[in-house]
Amino acid sequence: MTAKLLVVDDEPRSAALTAELLRRAGYSVEIATGGSEALERTRSASFDLMLLDYEMPDMEAPEILDALRAGRDRLPFPVIILTGARGGPSDQVLGIERGATDYIIKGTDRQVLLARVRAALRERGHASGELVRGRLRVEATRGEASLGTRRLKLERRAILLLEQLAERPGQTLRRSELLERVWGSSYVGFEHSLEQAVHHLRRELREPGWIETVRGIGYRFVARA
Repeated sequence: MTAKLLVVDDEPRSAALTAELLRRAGYSVEIATGGSEALERTRSASFDLMLLDYEMPDMEAPEILDALRAGRDRLPFPVIILTGARGGPSDQVLGIERGATDYIIKGTDRQVLLARVRAALRERGHASGELVRGRLRVEATRGEASLGTRRLKLERRAILLLEQLAERPGQTLRRSELLERVWGSSYVGFEHSLEQAVHHLRRELREPGWIETVRGIGYRFVARA
């Protein structure tokens, strides 16, 4: 099935060039010229991925990400932020923490952009199914996790982090590996996001011992009955 993409950019020429590149690569592409229009389209149609301009007159990318996440525990599809002027580390960290999958500077080589799109779609389509560890169940494809009969209120990256840890119980996973696998970058600026995600997981699990800190290295998942 052809993946359906939404390009969100208030600059018509930029939007058209990006859309044409993606269409030539075999994707079905629609265009929205602002944040409000993009949100309206996501309510009336199903998309597999969004390429989102950071700065637009009506809304900026973090606001759109918050709106997509409102009332639910995860984003419905991967979002790649495209930016021309807001490419600093702090802006990238903010976008990733709000739920963006990736961050690309406008003008990046076309093949690199296409590779990042394919990677984001592959992550969504090839995520593993239900993972069971004792009373814990993780369904990354649905963005859900539960402990016994209680559903855990977790955002997308926290669920992906839990899945990575639970896939290899008893093994110590380095912080750099977790950042690369879940955040898509081992950039040290994301370490605070990793710590926050671990804190969120522990708070939602409400039981000590599921996730152990291995000082100076990373974290280890311990399966419990």
